[in-house]
Amino acid sequence: MIADQCVYVCCDPTSSSPTIVTVHIDNITLCTQTNTEPSQLKGELAFKVMDLEELTQILGMKVQHNSSDGSIQLSQVNYITCILESVGISNCNPIATPIDPNIKLMPLTDSDPHIGNTKFQHDYLSGLEKLMYPAVTTHSDLIYAI
Repeated sequence: MIADQCVYVCCDPTSSSPTIVTVHIDNITLCTQTNTEPSQLKGELAFKVMDLEELTQILGMKVQHNSSDGSIQLSQVNYITCILESVGISNCNPIATPIDPNIKLMPLTDSDPHIGNTKFQHDYLSGLEKLMYPAVTTHSDLIYAI
């Protein structure tokens, strides 16, 4: 097996068919070309495995399979929507360009009601922290918005 942190790939020498195994905490995801390969691999593991059938979501990403062309599409829309809901801005208006490049950002003034508001500060920082994952990994356009 070839390993890259928590992603393992092994190839069946008889069929050249790759099996991809991802491990995240206590979740294992098997990606194979046939339905017999997962059963065979699960039988070789030293622990009991619960089969949840076809993968539809992993690490906050929606997984869509297209059986006609064999493609897989990943989407973080659900993850980002949950973040927006958790910080109370799910009704914000999306725009094509997140920020006007000519805008000069200024610090809050001492009279701003958000100064000293610990709940606002916690919610704001929590939202930033949650949005950093998709901003760094797949949605670099979020960097301008946050």
